[in-house]
Amino acid sequence: MSQGYLTLATGDRQYFDAAANIALSVRLNDAKRPISLLCDDAAKLTAEEKKLFDRIIVALPGTLGVGCAGKLDVPDFLPYQETVFLDSDCLILKKDMDRHWEKLAGQCFNVAGSIEESGTWYTFDIADVCLKLGLSYMVYMNSGVMYFRKGDDLDAFLAVVRDLRDNALDVLFVQHRDMNAQMADEPVWSAAMARQNMRPAQYQPEEGMLMVTTYMSRRIKYDPITNLSEQEKSKGYWLLGRFISKGWTQHSTSVAHFIRFKPKPVYRRCVQQLRTWAGMKKSEI
Repeated sequence: MSQGYLTLATGDRQYFDAAANIALSVRLNDAKRPISLLCDDAAKLTAEEKKLFDRIIVALPGTLGVGCAGKLDVPDFLPYQETVFLDSDCLILKKDMDRHWEKLAGQCFNVAGSIEESGTWYTFDIADVCLKLGLSYMVYMNSGVMYFRKGDDLDAFLAVVRDLRDNALDVLFVQHRDMNAQMADEPVWSAAMARQNMRPAQYQPEEGMLMVTTYMSRRIKYDPITNLSEQEKSKGYWLLGRFISKGWTQHSTSVAHFIRFKPKPVYRRCVQQLRTWAGMKKSEI
């Protein structure tokens, strides 16, 4: 069964630059698996960057949603029997992706996450969403890394995803952070998993996480060449407009997810290491 990675780049040139960066991290740290690019305009890639991808898939105008909502259309373009989708602002830091592929492969769609019956997520109350949609729980997750396995089970799951996207936006629609008119995809995946009684892959920090974001993190030490991956992630929260940490958890993540490419000095250093390793010109980000 074919396995490979897929990343997405649309709109601004920086996302194409970033897609090339993640392709370099795949070629360095999981070279046995190919990586493909789904994009809206292959001309935004340099000739040098095009060589990094085993396949470039160009979506017709109107076939991808705007911004993060475009991830909901990714399954229409899966290039492999088993595909791990990686956000373009991610980098693979460690050579241990085999164990994550094995853990994710228990169902047709999977993410790392947790089961939640209450609490706040984005701008809505989880218990309220569960009540309105008849769900027992929601999957608290980040769609920076997602697993797909083609087949009838995935088709059935995606039918639920599309139904929720088209018919439950009065409950699930939230803007993605402060980006105007960009629907967040994660609540839709989450509700669909719950409706299908699907559970996420769950990790403990001591085993090494699949993916950790840089948001609310400190003491970040990444090196994709030596496979160094260390950071502290806050258990904290915002209270009355002020961030208050409730403590810090030590992590070693296989995939680093640089939210908005921050912290920029860390991202740029990692990318420059990858570009130097590959003999490529400097990244534009």
